[in-house]
Amino acid sequence: MKKTLLPAMLFACLFSCMDEDKDDTAIKQQEGEIWLSGGLAVCAEQIHLANGDTLIVDLEDIMNFSAGDRVNVKYKERGLNEACAPGINSEIIEIRKIE
Repeated sequence: MKKTLLPAMLFACLFSCMDEDKDDTAIKQQEGEIWLSGGLAVCAEQIHLANGDTLIVDLEDIMNFSAGDRVNVKYKERGLNEACAPGINSEIIEIRKIE
């Protein structure tokens, strides 16, 4: 009985751990363009991605860039921004200017 119980428990453990690898906050990478509204603090700093999505970012993440700069950005999505739809709240992992 013990000989079959241990492998069965290991098998069950392996399959339960596989679901943990699915992460909705996976790091994504896209090219886009910096957009600064100069207006309201909410939604004022954005990156318009080539795929049509709009990332809502913190000013600190893009303050070394100018409006219109083309960038390559690695980011994590944090959910939709209700205040400036259709925008995606995001955490910038890495950003660099492209020519």
